[in-house]
Amino acid sequence: MRLQKIDSSFSSFEPRDYLNEYYSRIGTENETLLRFFNSSYKKAEKNGLMLEFSGGPTIYPLISAAPVMKEIHFADFLDKNLLEVQKWQNRSVEAFDWTIFFRKALEIEGKINVKKNDIYKRESLLRSKLTKFLHCDAFDQNPLGKNYRQIYDLLNVNFVPDSVAKSKEVWKKLIKNICSLIKPRGLLVMSALKDATYWKAGSKFFPAVHIDEDDLKRLLKSLYFKILTLFTIPAEVVDEKAENFEGYKGMIFLTAKKEFDF
Repeated sequence: MRLQKIDSSFSSFEPRDYLNEYYSRIGTENETLLRFFNSSYKKAEKNGLMLEFSGGPTIYPLISAAPVMKEIHFADFLDKNLLEVQKWQNRSVEAFDWTIFFRKALEIEGKINVKKNDIYKRESLLRSKLTKFLHCDAFDQNPLGKNYRQIYDLLNVNFVPDSVAKSKEVWKKLIKNICSLIKPRGLLVMSALKDATYWKAGSKFFPAVHIDEDDLKRLLKSLYFKILTLFTIPAEVVDEKAENFEGYKGMIFLTAKKEFDF
């Protein structure tokens, strides 16, 4: 694949390009993500406060969180991503259709013969749990502002620091900033790109930092996190010369408990 110019400003990012690129179907990667979220939320404090940090235009990570958490705050850097999620919450006809993800998530949770009404009930529950939309900036020491430090029982962050940082040193700072939002004894749920050089949405290319699971383990231990779960899977396409190569070789999945503040 011929690599185009990397857009580090994200000015060319279009939510629908991204959604169509990665969420038009449920392949190995997306099914693994849904299974990972379901198992991770079982480790969370019941009826706690959750933050979906830089969630982009997606709500699939929250499907299995809805029955567990009391409230969910949703944050992103781009207003157009927040708008995309709000369209879904408000049942707009323009909203992206997440039905196949709800069906699969319910099946993973153990629901047999998932009906339309089962999906409707879970959608309604999740809509009711989304109580606040926030602007976030991972490059800021206080990504949500000073009033939000150490308040979340569970923080979910998927493909964020690794997908915006240009270097490993910057990536480390972003992780530290984001983790400042978690309470001591709170839970971090994270997925990240492994061995990435870029990622793409439609015809646009965006930055990524080359990390692996050992990098993530070392960093989080230095920030006083206890690793509970850590595993990887290969990307659906690993051949860099393939036309449909997405820019990364695998995915990393991690849950960790914050033992102390740093």
